[in-house]
Amino acid sequence: MVSAFAAANELVLGQIKVNAKSNEITAIPELLELLEIRGCLVTIDAMGCQRDIASKIVR
Repeated sequence: MVSAFAAANELVLGQIKVNAKSNEITAIPELLELLEIRGCLVTIDAMGCQRDIASKIVR
């Protein structure tokens, strides 16, 4: 399960289930599509530090 969490509000904003034979790299872009993150500070663990994911966050 990949979750988006609003630390200031202690609230889970969304979750995406990771497929059985996959990892979070495929789920993170799907979760980002569900969120409005313009103007937000985004933190992510090392698994999410992929060029495609970083580009999606910046855009």
